[in-house]
Amino acid sequence: MEKIMRKWTPILVCILIALTSCVSELDKYYTTPAGLKGNAWEVMEAKGNYKLFQSAVAKSAFKDLVQGKGQITVMAPTDSAFQVYLDKHKYATVADIPQDVLEKLVGYHLVYYSFNKEAFENYKPFGVESENFAKGIYYKFRTKSKDAISKMNDPSVSTLDSVKVIHKERFLPVFSFNLFTSLGIDAKSNYEFFYPNSTWNGATGFNVSNASVKEYAIVTDNGYVYSINQVLEPLETVYTQLSKSPDFSIFKQAYDRFVSFVYDAQSTTDYGKGDSLFVQYHSTLPQIGSEWTSSSIGSLDYTQLSTLAYGANNVFSPDNTSMQAFFNTYWAPYYSSINDVNFLPLYYLLSNHVYSGVPLFPEPIEKGLFLSSQGTAIQFNRSSAKMKSMCVNGTLYGIDHVMVPPVFTKVTSPMFCDSTYSTILDMMVYSSLISTLTTNQMKFSVYYPNNKMISLNTTLEGKRIQYMNTNKKKFGAQELDIEGDVIPFVPMQVSQKKSFAGGHVATQQISSQGDQAIYRTLNPFNYLYIKGDKIYSSAIFNSGDVNKAPTFTKIPGNWTNGDAYSLSGGTASALVPESNQFKNVITSLACPTDYTYFKAVISSSGMSASSPPYSFMQGARFIVLIPTSAAILAGYAAKQIPTTPAEKVVSFLKPYFIDVNASNLVDYPFPGEGVQGKLVSFGTKSNGQPATFTLVDTGTGLQIIDAKGNIANVLSYFPRIYADGAAYLIDKLLVVE
Repeated sequence: MEKIMRKWTPILVCILIALTSCVSELDKYYTTPAGLKGNAWEVMEAKGNYKLFQSAVAKSAFKDLVQGKGQITVMAPTDSAFQVYLDKHKYATVADIPQDVLEKLVGYHLVYYSFNKEAFENYKPFGVESENFAKGIYYKFRTKSKDAISKMNDPSVSTLDSVKVIHKERFLPVFSFNLFTSLGIDAKSNYEFFYPNSTWNGATGFNVSNASVKEYAIVTDNGYVYSINQVLEPLETVYTQLSKSPDFSIFKQAYDRFVSFVYDAQSTTDYGKGDSLFVQYHSTLPQIGSEWTSSSIGSLDYTQLSTLAYGANNVFSPDNTSMQAFFNTYWAPYYSSINDVNFLPLYYLLSNHVYSGVPLFPEPIEKGLFLSSQGTAIQFNRSSAKMKSMCVNGTLYGIDHVMVPPVFTKVTSPMFCDSTYSTILDMMVYSSLISTLTTNQMKFSVYYPNNKMISLNTTLEGKRIQYMNTNKKKFGAQELDIEGDVIPFVPMQVSQKKSFAGGHVATQQISSQGDQAIYRTLNPFNYLYIKGDKIYSSAIFNSGDVNKAPTFTKIPGNWTNGDAYSLSGGTASALVPESNQFKNVITSLACPTDYTYFKAVISSSGMSASSPPYSFMQGARFIVLIPTSAAILAGYAAKQIPTTPAEKVVSFLKPYFIDVNASNLVDYPFPGEGVQGKLVSFGTKSNGQPATFTLVDTGTGLQIIDAKGNIANVLSYFPRIYADGAAYLIDKLLVVE
């Protein structure tokens, strides 16, 4: 898909540098603290103010770990803090906490390895000798807390079969003063925005999620204990938190259309007990349902610490009212509900509301420091936030508007709104043309063939195209195929999609005469010809059957970077580039009749039969100037054209082939374009220098002036353009010297 565009301050640019870590660095980082005082359990017991927390630990699976059978950092809530937790959740005693809740809760207070205060303030995933580009930016730490294996329904299966989903261990956010300093924002107001029931108290240290630290880094035999003033409420994923908010259900349901489940072989071996285990996955959308922001979906790779400790998926979810309003504006004429919208338009809408990178606090968003994935400014004001939540894998904001992606306001809009253009949309997206078509740097005219036109009577390079959708409920089950050489159909290649789609985009009118016009397209050296209300490329013009060309009608709409047109009748093949080469056409039965005598000269030269054919051009792009049959007959009569030997015929013909690159032509010339000057041919003069001619644009036609000053007129307004070169018919022979 399209690459995410972002606007950054210099420090944030540094933050985004891709980072990796390796297991060997862990050994350097996690060292046994000096001055042993007993294990974490014994230290808490000696302090005497952690009895409730210890009773919870004793009921959990982690007692042995805390008592010294492993290196651990303990976030220990005081008895008064734990009592507040019990009262809040209406538990009379620790014994009343359900076991699954207790395991999840206790585990969230146990951080892997041994971290002193300085390490939490500026964790270095590359090892203690390394330096971070931004202090405190690696703010998340792996804990022992995770949800039990759960069952989820797979919506892509018609029977809604449930699968067993493995959940990964949570990471605990530690917000140090360094993090806020690096981001250049106020710590207190930004922290307390997400934790209104907590107080920022980390001016010389840090807060641990919702808790302030009362005493830092109490040394133990097996790590450190930190005394905290609140029980750490286990954070949920953005997806789980979003699921709890009915006012945002439309966004969540739309996101769930992309859900799939990836088989996790390692977890199945370790924890499956005979059942297959899966990881919840949201296709190519940011993984808001995974406890990790790692790219290793389905893999328990704990060494990706730089990614896991840093990355955040920040979701800006529009409420139901604004989502419905967007649907009514853009999709209602074409779909019955948002659940029916094609995947690609829906993907662009959803991805534009998820920012993957650093955790986003309200202050830098309000300052306009961040752009959405598609380059639109993220509009947010904390006073109007309808929902907010710090999550284990990012942040969640509820907003009262849709951030409309540019694809809905540019010439791309028709194919992102109207389902009848979904096939050309597939080609445009997967050939990476969308970013080009949404720029304001130039104007476009896009000619849209509907799905029926493409499926019924369209070929590319002489091969039929078909659209396959093996599962309408599963993103990625849709595929465009093209006839194969060995098997009936194969997936279309990106280059083929780009060739087809690019031929339907006009970038500039370069010439016009009456009701005729010539336009450049996104494909180099490929053009669209318009005559009246018909439009076609060289492929149709060269065939001589312009009756196959479709008509075009402007699509109503106020697009900011051009116009859009619908095609009707004819064939969508009419706009695709010519795939035949002049070198082959000139010797084939399909050779145009006005090339007949030039073809005879080519045959007598043997150029087309040489190995390789036309070797003097070495594959370069060319313009061939073809004298009319009358001019060639006159040339034979005047003995201007040799008949033998073949070498002399070749020498005669070479000057009629113009070297496009040597002539400094970035395009083929057309009348009225104003391109004129020296044309350098592949032929040579007697002194060995390249034979040249002069091109003149009269405004209504093109002329070629030879060395004697003779003027040859280019006879056709629309030249025949092939995959390897362009053919211009001229009315007389040329003199080299």
